[in-house]
Amino acid sequence: MIIDEEILKDGITPEILYRLIMRHSSGTERYRKLMNYYLGYHAIGDRKKKSSGTANNKILCNHAKYIVDMAMSYLVGNPISYTCSDGFDIEAVKNSYLEQDMASIDCELEKDMAIYGHSFELVYVDEESEPRSVKLSPINSFVVYGAQVTEKPLLGVHYYKKRDIYSNVTGVCALVCDSENMYTFEKDSDSFEGMELLEKSRHYFGAVPMLEFKNNNERQGDFEQMISLIDAYNLLQSDRVNDKEQFVEAFLFLTGIELDSQQAKKLREERILMGYEGAQAQYLSKVMSESDIQVLRDSLKQDIHRFSMVPDLSDESFGNNLSGVAIKYKLMGFEQHIRNKERYFSAALKKRFVLYNNYLSLKGSMGCVPIHRVDIVFTRNLPVNELEVSKMINNLHGIATSETLLSQLSFVSDPKEEAELARRENNGILP
Repeated sequence: MIIDEEILKDGITPEILYRLIMRHSSGTERYRKLMNYYLGYHAIGDRKKKSSGTANNKILCNHAKYIVDMAMSYLVGNPISYTCSDGFDIEAVKNSYLEQDMASIDCELEKDMAIYGHSFELVYVDEESEPRSVKLSPINSFVVYGAQVTEKPLLGVHYYKKRDIYSNVTGVCALVCDSENMYTFEKDSDSFEGMELLEKSRHYFGAVPMLEFKNNNERQGDFEQMISLIDAYNLLQSDRVNDKEQFVEAFLFLTGIELDSQQAKKLREERILMGYEGAQAQYLSKVMSESDIQVLRDSLKQDIHRFSMVPDLSDESFGNNLSGVAIKYKLMGFEQHIRNKERYFSAALKKRFVLYNNYLSLKGSMGCVPIHRVDIVFTRNLPVNELEVSKMINNLHGIATSETLLSQLSFVSDPKEEAELARRENNGILP
């Protein structure tokens, strides 16, 4: 959300906050639709047939979930690692990340990115004065940016309704943060208008501690543009089953034969029919061309994977005997898609690191580390041919540093520590 910075020149007020919340909540219906598609509540589930006797199967093939989960696992399935230049120490930040299992938070952030088009993280201080992170839903959270070309973050807002044990609304609350303070606004009724400021406190992070993780510049989800294709695929699969069911229950057309209701029931049970010369019996059913339907089904499926740039790994082209290079070639389009997501994700991770570094340096747990001295490393979650990697490491021995070579091994989580252990072991110093 972008506003003129002059609006907040005197600080945040209940009236301004109410207008911002109303502006954001007017677009939340899109978020709910996207989440419904991920959870499997698609348009096919609401289809109704005019005739009550007509088959109305509702087959759901959840490509939306497949697209999201594949992208999430490929990008952050392996924990993100952090390294820094010599002379700088970031162990305090890394330890803080490990203590709260930041890898799981990253997965949840990426999942929201892929579904909604963006996700939000709030950095706060817990009861033990330690920095912590929590994922917030885009349905009730947003960041306000200035209208200047830099789009500087001005505010982070998280709002919600308070409910009792019977789910009745008892009040509303809004948590607001700027570059210096955290604010708590509340009201004891079901309206965000006229809230009162109850608490104001310093947070010492040096910037707005609410971060936006963008999926792309347009803030679109990974499957959002494929919804019409997904609906068409579900419709086709449902109608295939409907046609099969109606084919089995087709009408029997009799010519030159008269049957009453009792005889018709007996015919269904004994399946024996006697008629006069010239009599005919045949089923009334439409002719189905399975080959044409299969062509359309494959075309829709291919378009879903082509335009989402997420491959169908069950496809025959992904054999069991492919080399690592062959697999990467087949995943080239997917890799370009993930590279774009990684670029935006990495930008938010740098802002997160700055927040943690600012707070921990004030606390005396570490020194100030320039963000350009920190490397954020994503490791693709792919089957790895360890033999090929080991041969590459042997060929590069003496050319690249041991730490760089060790970082290529998927089972080494901390190359710097592993290189030190190897050096001690080679020198006869047991750990």
